[in-house]
Amino acid sequence: MKTRNLIVLSIMALIIGISSCRDDFDFDPASDSLSFSTDTVNLDTIFNHTNSQTYKLTLYNHENKDVQIPRIYLSRGNASYFKLNVDGMPGSEFENVPIRKKDSILIFVEIAAGEAPVMPLYEDEINVETTGATKQVKLLSYIEKAMFYNTDQSENFPLGNVNWNNEYSRVIFGKVTADNLNIDAGTKVYFHNSAELTINGNANITGTQNQKVVFRTDRMDERSDSLPNTWGKILLKNSSNSLIDHAVIKGANIGLEVENSNLNIHNTQILNNEFVGLFGKNSNITGHNLVVNNSDVAAVAIEGGAVEFVHSSFGNYHNIGQGAGSNYSLFLSNDGAPLTQANFYNCIMYGRAMNAVYFDDIGGTFNHNFKSNVIRIDSPMELPGIDSSNITDKDPMFIDPGFGKNDLRLDIDSEVLGTGSSTYAEWVPFDILGSSRISNPTPGAYQNPVDPNP
Repeated sequence: MKTRNLIVLSIMALIIGISSCRDDFDFDPASDSLSFSTDTVNLDTIFNHTNSQTYKLTLYNHENKDVQIPRIYLSRGNASYFKLNVDGMPGSEFENVPIRKKDSILIFVEIAAGEAPVMPLYEDEINVETTGATKQVKLLSYIEKAMFYNTDQSENFPLGNVNWNNEYSRVIFGKVTADNLNIDAGTKVYFHNSAELTINGNANITGTQNQKVVFRTDRMDERSDSLPNTWGKILLKNSSNSLIDHAVIKGANIGLEVENSNLNIHNTQILNNEFVGLFGKNSNITGHNLVVNNSDVAAVAIEGGAVEFVHSSFGNYHNIGQGAGSNYSLFLSNDGAPLTQANFYNCIMYGRAMNAVYFDDIGGTFNHNFKSNVIRIDSPMELPGIDSSNITDKDPMFIDPGFGKNDLRLDIDSEVLGTGSSTYAEWVPFDILGSSRISNPTPGAYQNPVDPNP
């Protein structure tokens, strides 16, 4: 009896097994009813000899039957920098790929770059053969030719005197120091995690309107592009004569720290830095057409020294991360060194703080001069010496000062348009975009207003 039951069970198992195996052979060739979740996959910009993150693509079978795709492959084949994983299988070419009826499979895509091509745009296609045609998904990525510094992330990686041009992007790891640093227009400098660049001499960073020098994180996804605290800082120390023109510094803990130095900085944006954007310590700083926006403590912090800013916009709407800071647009202090001069002409200082400016006067030399500025001041008694030439009760109406846009141009309905002093406008006759401001100058770095709803 037991033997007969065992035989019956074995026959049933065999039938089930055959049926199961038979099901694998019941797939019809795929027709044109397949579709992708997108027709183009734009991968991150990466550097030579580095990998991107992984992207997901879905391939749908809309038919009411199981189908089999004869072939899925990359146009460049095995030589492609792009790598695929189709329904759990890695490779560059796949045959007889099944998809159940009304179901889908996942295709994962990444790029592992070798040498950077002459043209930075790198392209390929995923091809899916069906009975009627070949469907394609375009794959796109930019590969930047880069040089890497201090990849072992040592505490001190000296470069000596450095000249960087835009033939290569520069990627910094750990703590890197330079004696004197020259950077040409169009150069991009990337920082990995908490990386820092210290310049123990003079910096000559000369971008142009169309070819800015950019300092930012090496994380290339869109979200990271607007996040603070993705790298450490730039520190300029003991410089006798430094210049920064047409640069962008964004996403650091401290954007630019200037210590015991002389700096001229113009036409530059310092954005989304966690602690402070521009931090001056006992330094002589002259700034024209600056845009500094969004830091937890202060957009601009000055501790001693002598500074002068003309036609600059200091905003602060920091509201992510810990979000517990004071959110000042400007912090002035004589703690650590006398504040011998702090002049602000035709500037805008506005943001979340009830008083956009804070005076930290601990006694001693604390000289300041504010003329023809737009400043948010809800408690004027806390800021002695700011006279009636400054507008303190009107919102300048920035277009979009948040982390994503950092657009400190003014709305066409702003009440502060044309309220700047012509005297100071003559010192800086063109705004950060190159527009003339001689006639009816508007405070801040931008002369021409914008219609937010064109």
